[in-house]
Amino acid sequence: MSSTAAAILLSALTLTLSACDSGSTPVEPESSRATPASALLTVEDLPDGYATSPPQAQPEVSAAGSVSVAGCDVLLNRFRDGGTGVRFEAGTAGPFLAEELADDAGAPGVLRELAGRCAAFTDTDAGGETTGVTVAEGGLPSLGDESVAFLMTASGGAGDDAYTLGGYLLAIRVGGTTCTIVHFGQPGVDPAETEEIARAAVRKLQRRQ
Repeated sequence: MSSTAAAILLSALTLTLSACDSGSTPVEPESSRATPASALLTVEDLPDGYATSPPQAQPEVSAAGSVSVAGCDVLLNRFRDGGTGVRFEAGTAGPFLAEELADDAGAPGVLRELAGRCAAFTDTDAGGETTGVTVAEGGLPSLGDESVAFLMTASGGAGDDAYTLGGYLLAIRVGGTTCTIVHFGQPGVDPAETEEIARAAVRKLQRRQ
């Protein structure tokens, strides 16, 4: 995979990971998940360099694939589902940022259980190309009333086509609302910047309470 193709993959992942806030449970209808737009992040809340990124009509990652660990296709499918929140980008190789809010107090626990089952696995697409995925504790401080943070990487290819994508997936509960944030780049992102963004999101939610 070329660096351009890897950047396209990353853009798709950052969009679709924002749907992970409900873990292995079905995505609720939009009408039951509505939250005020004022609670979502805007460019003004972010570090310098970010711009709003319009949502994609269709995710660019094919849903066809085979995972090496049973159940981890749920996580990959969440990558591919798309999101209904907001997206930002700070360059063609990232960082990319996605945020979604849901009235789902149990989401952090569901995500913790799912990430624990999918600490390391591979996904092989229909063409036989394999991507290795790892999910580990993110090492970020606890935020809001409850939070989980995971450091995720996806890598594959060989030689000039080798690539590594990395970043953070966070689920932060404030009251009965969970904020899910995905912050990814190639090859990774700054953890301090991820924490800064997450704290900004929590402040906006707390003002809504």
